[in-house]
Amino acid sequence: MTDLGIADDLSVFDGAVDIAGRTVVDAGCGPGVLSRHLLSRGACVIALEPDPLQAAKHAEGLACEPGLTFVETGAEAMPCRDASVDGVVFSKSLHHVPGAKMDAALTEAMRVIKPGQGFLYVLEPAIEGAFSDLMRPFHDETEVRGAALEALGRLQARGGMARRTLHYRNQRRFDDFESFVRSVCGTTYNAIARARVDTPAVRECFEAGHDAVAGGFVFEQPMRVDLFTPDDGA
Repeated sequence: MTDLGIADDLSVFDGAVDIAGRTVVDAGCGPGVLSRHLLSRGACVIALEPDPLQAAKHAEGLACEPGLTFVETGAEAMPCRDASVDGVVFSKSLHHVPGAKMDAALTEAMRVIKPGQGFLYVLEPAIEGAFSDLMRPFHDETEVRGAALEALGRLQARGGMARRTLHYRNQRRFDDFESFVRSVCGTTYNAIARARVDTPAVRECFEAGHDAVAGGFVFEQPMRVDLFTPDDGA
């Protein structure tokens, strides 16, 4: 286990995996931040997104990026040939896969990754920290994040891949409560009504994150990366 301290998701990814000239699947690409970053680092990208509303946005945007192929599909049905890609990334998306399909999604990743040289990179928020505490009253992901971790354990038990774990902490910053509300109510994959967020309990928890020195409000979110690579001893 490696603890990287306070870090951002893209910098951690860059330090862990070399993707220049490689073909990478972004499973559950969401708004496309990671997909565009992968392109900027010299990768060819296959971006998958199961949410119809998010996918519709990509039809005229992300899908037009040179070097990127966009497909509206879930990770349990990757549109790739066997052993055809260099890596698969689940960036805060595995816990969004329905529980009954998590193992299938990871099996698909193993199917499409080139044996002996590919990688599986899974980034998940830990089930702890100030930001999780802030979200829990209206959007408790304890169960689904736990299910994702259990699915990774079952994948490791199959053998054939070495597992390296990285830990670090995001800092989530907001100017005020309104900016926080907009951030959590503005996604298509989590339909969260404002009335569930704007409550006395959530406001009290939010105020506890006030940064008296820098201003605004800061909440740490522990993050966990599980990086699976070929096991030379397998």
